[in-house]
Amino acid sequence: MIADYFEFLKKVAKKNPSVKKFRLIREFIGVKKGFIRFVIELRDDSELHVFEYVDSGMHKIDYSYHWQDKEKRLITRWDNAPHHSEIETSPHHVHEGENINPSEEPTFVEILKKIGERI
Repeated sequence: MIADYFEFLKKVAKKNPSVKKFRLIREFIGVKKGFIRFVIELRDDSELHVFEYVDSGMHKIDYSYHWQDKEKRLITRWDNAPHHSEIETSPHHVHEGENINPSEEPTFVEILKKIGERI
């Protein structure tokens, strides 16, 4: 199941019209848990760094979708690092510039759609 899910993520990334280049950084698939890390270069030369750590039920234990411009400056990052307990959707939150805002747990497909609408 984990392998199928990771193949789905890679397929979505490679077929998205906003994506110019896909680069797999690391992938581990275990019986009960797995993680994937990859970078996609987008049509405006920005990059999306994707990390998902999932269990066998496809629940995201940890995730980060870090979108940066071609000068490596943060545009937006969605993650669930537990360092913003003051946010009502904690641990889920989004970094937008200097601001940290509430965010529901996004899917990779939702992130690509949001980015595609902005570039």
